[in-house]
Amino acid sequence: MKIKDIASILGIKAHKTVENRSVSSFQIDSRKIKKGDFFVPLKGSKTDGHLFIDDALKKGASGYFTAYQPQHPEGLQVQDTLEALTQIGKHRRKLLNTAVGITGTSGKTTTKELLSFALSEFFSVYSTYGNYNNEIGVPLVLSNIPDDAQVGVFEFGAGKVGDISYLVNMAQPEIRVLTSVGYGHTEKFGSFENVVKGKGEIFEGGEIAILPESLLRFYDLKKRITFGTEESSDVRILYKKITQQGTEGAFQIRNRTYDLFIPAYNLSLVDNVAVVLSVALYMELDLSRILDRLKEYQLPEGRGRLLKHKNITIIDDTYNANPLSVRNAVETLHQIPSFKILVLGDMLELGQYSEKLHRQIGQLIKNSSIDLCIFYGKEMKYAYEEVCKIRRSFFIKNKDEAVSIINQYADSSPVVLVKGSRGMKMEEVIQKILES
Repeated sequence: MKIKDIASILGIKAHKTVENRSVSSFQIDSRKIKKGDFFVPLKGSKTDGHLFIDDALKKGASGYFTAYQPQHPEGLQVQDTLEALTQIGKHRRKLLNTAVGITGTSGKTTTKELLSFALSEFFSVYSTYGNYNNEIGVPLVLSNIPDDAQVGVFEFGAGKVGDISYLVNMAQPEIRVLTSVGYGHTEKFGSFENVVKGKGEIFEGGEIAILPESLLRFYDLKKRITFGTEESSDVRILYKKITQQGTEGAFQIRNRTYDLFIPAYNLSLVDNVAVVLSVALYMELDLSRILDRLKEYQLPEGRGRLLKHKNITIIDDTYNANPLSVRNAVETLHQIPSFKILVLGDMLELGQYSEKLHRQIGQLIKNSSIDLCIFYGKEMKYAYEEVCKIRRSFFIKNKDEAVSIINQYADSSPVVLVKGSRGMKMEEVIQKILES
């Protein structure tokens, strides 16, 4: 785009000396500005991005929005800089032939990554990057859609009822996916019923709804594709298991069986792939070709990626945690044929349900084959109390203790799964293991 194109979309005028300047991408962080970027300063609770306009220009920004009188010819004055970015995003969205929108309590990012990877076999695919899935991130992602992109895969996060509705109205995806509904973020939503309602806003519009068969009872949907273990699922999961090599599964779709293998340890990958196959089914793509491609898939950092350190195999599942994803982690580790160590940090933002849900995780671990458990955080003490009389387990006060305990069992060639909510920074445990 040129600066005059941006101005035209917004119905304003650009300064003649800069109107033909090219814009390579939009940025909201002045520290990330590269030559040719367009800076969008946002007002936050702690600072105002307008304070960094000069920094952005020094780094080579070709232009910027401002809610004030421009101090430089590169400035485009608008009433609200975020709203201006949103309008650009809506305009760029029209470049895509098809968009997929994804939300859910658990699994949305991994599903987005798997789907983008699979669809890139057939199309030029553009997808949400980083954690830009909210009312600021989605406009930025949409504004940066490349000219040659054919299909977009977008992730939508929510903290309250109304958030998803706002985002899907902005991005207007034809294909709308709900991966799961659970007790994540109940502190913000207020109740499980509000989580169901808030996540269900993904289905306000679009051409097709894709969701677990088990959630159909919550929503009135005419055009849909369902996935799950139930016989009535359009994409039926026949089985899923962990082997020494990775994750295996099988699906029944239109009376035909399809096999899955991914070189990673994560049972929920089978559910994520069920979403991918549901989207592919609607788009009338070759399902066998997609499953062949997924054999090469590598999980991103913090999402179940495998690391090796001496005799220790580490499953880095530290990106985030909620009851659904921790349950999956326990069930995944349970199936791995090795000496198994689980390191868990608190699941945050569960409000009044926190003690109950942490105790439920403890009860699940108690009935698993996990050999050793390490708990960190005041909420995980409830899980520890459930487990400590049955399993070898430790409640630690700092992350160094975790590393010391794990190293005591290094001769057993353990598989160590580390997980916790973002605020617990459980990746620090992995870093300390790798440095030990």
